[in-house]
Amino acid sequence: MRFAQFLRDRVAYVTAYAAFAVLSVLVVQLDLMLSGASLQYANLLYILLLGLVGLGLFLLWDYLRFAPFYRHLARLTGREPLEELAVLPAPETAEGELLAGAWSRLYGRLSGELAAERERGRRNVSLVTQWAHHMKTPVSVIDLLLQQARTEAWPAEARELVRSVAEENQRLQHSLQMLLNAVRLDDFARDFRIAREDLEGLVRQVVNEHKREFIARRVYPRVEVAGDPPWLVETDAKWLRFVLEQVLSNALKYAARPEGSAEEGQVVFRLRREGGDTVLEVADNGIGIPPEDLGRVFDPFFTGINGRAFPQATGMGLYLAREVGRRLSHDLSLESVRGKGTTVRIRFQAPRILFAGLHALPSGRPSEQGGPEA
Repeated sequence: MRFAQFLRDRVAYVTAYAAFAVLSVLVVQLDLMLSGASLQYANLLYILLLGLVGLGLFLLWDYLRFAPFYRHLARLTGREPLEELAVLPAPETAEGELLAGAWSRLYGRLSGELAAERERGRRNVSLVTQWAHHMKTPVSVIDLLLQQARTEAWPAEARELVRSVAEENQRLQHSLQMLLNAVRLDDFARDFRIAREDLEGLVRQVVNEHKREFIARRVYPRVEVAGDPPWLVETDAKWLRFVLEQVLSNALKYAARPEGSAEEGQVVFRLRREGGDTVLEVADNGIGIPPEDLGRVFDPFFTGINGRAFPQATGMGLYLAREVGRRLSHDLSLESVRGKGTTVRIRFQAPRILFAGLHALPSGRPSEQGGPEA
């Protein structure tokens, strides 16, 4: 609490003191007037000056007496650890003692409830993580059995059934992996490693790993590069792969074309440089997103109007992608036109080191890429 605020809180005391001083001077003046005398102005000013000095010293002493207590209370609204705020300074008044006692009891109760809630959260996270890991084993076994079934001669109806089961199994595997990554977000600092990665190579790997989905959904990928390699960005390859898979999963889902459709679905990966940053765009020619849903597509569990047409949508993909991008300092944004498609843009900041823009060393020494200077 500042001294000016302290004075505003003591306006009633100052007003009462001023009223008492005026009444005292009036009583003295009336008494002197009855005896034929009068109070001199110099004496009046001297009395008022002494009173003001006394009042000021008292208010200053009172403020200094309560200042530590007020400062500690103000810290309760800050970001300090609660352990440092457990005990209030020794109060100077009975009112302060009541407040300190009430705070101690409240703090003890909240600390106990918070500890219990954290323990419940840890148990739930452990349970969910173990369940997801256990479920990945039968999913992998089903995938192996389906791969064996594809090599055998089956009737057309059986092959279609195998293909449908494979799609659902892949969707289940994707959901389990998304669940595990959502749980790991709370412990993100322990599970990431920043290094320089080849963005173009990583994009092509993700595309190749999902080629079956591209074929099954009749969607065709294309990688467009506007500039010369290498496309090196500072990121965590594992988490960036997760972001790309979430974005690609949405693009495949909404760009898919039904059997017999003359139009082909497309997903285009564009790499370009912009103001020193590297920008990756993932664009599809799918159904797009309604304008009223654009402001909420990154909210958790939000599926919007499209979610009613695609019941398998969870509303977690873009939310997790943005959360991971935020932790990696990658900016995710989205543009969409209903009926024309959606573009997700990932911006990678330029390396923040000295001489980051130099691609070769002087005097013919080897460049960063290992070759001689051109």
